[in-house]
Amino acid sequence: MPDNTNSYIRTRGIVLIAANAKWDVDYKIDEIIDKYLKHIMDDKPITARQCIKVLPSIVKYKPDLKDDILNALHRANPSRYKESMQTLILGDIQKSLNDIRAL
Repeated sequence: MPDNTNSYIRTRGIVLIAANAKWDVDYKIDEIIDKYLKHIMDDKPITARQCIKVLPSIVKYKPDLKDDILNALHRANPSRYKESMQTLILGDIQKSLNDIRAL
């Protein structure tokens, strides 16, 4: 689902993966984390926002991925989006960073 050409399906896949982090005892998320984190800067800003928002829940259950996720958030460059979305995405990134640090 996260590789689908339809952004709605990508978003659903991203959210479902995060929701299942709690039960990922086989480290399947660990195997795909690099690919997953590319959606922080998805072509569609709505999909990017949803990805950014669920990252703290992944860190909560997969603390070994914390550094990878923090690095990806710090590297994110919202300037690729329209100005009206940049502020929203920056706010989402800041909130996720704060939430992750609080865990």
